[in-house]
Amino acid sequence: MTHRQWIAQCIELALDNAARGQAPFAALVVRDGTVIGQGVNDVKATEDLAGHAEVRALQDAARHSGSRRLAGCVLYTSCEPCPMCLGAIYWSGLDEVYYGLSVAEQAEFDDLPERQYAEFRRPARERRVQMAQATPDGMDPRRPFLAD
Repeated sequence: MTHRQWIAQCIELALDNAARGQAPFAALVVRDGTVIGQGVNDVKATEDLAGHAEVRALQDAARHSGSRRLAGCVLYTSCEPCPMCLGAIYWSGLDEVYYGLSVAEQAEFDDLPERQYAEFRRPARERRVQMAQATPDGMDPRRPFLAD
């Protein structure tokens, strides 16, 4: 199949998901021309904030392949991934991502991903969510990484 055909399949899955009352997002993980993972957005049904289509497809691919490392795979998704999904994509080791609707185009319906990307481009001290390191007295936060 071509990249456009895989994206068409994602769009059909997204339409089916929307018809079931869920958000209109779907994704496929493909290795050597075979789908090894599939996901749709199920945030409304599960109340799981990480229930995005790309995350679900990556989880499914990891289960089916027996590895969380998905090098050699391609992710196809109905929309350009949000920052959370992009992080999961990088953690998985995927080689390529193809999407149907861009974040800019998606902003016509929901501008949250566009606003998130803009927020992450700002210096940390200017972001809406403030973050600060808090190191406990007498405890090295590296300790869990050093344990056997």
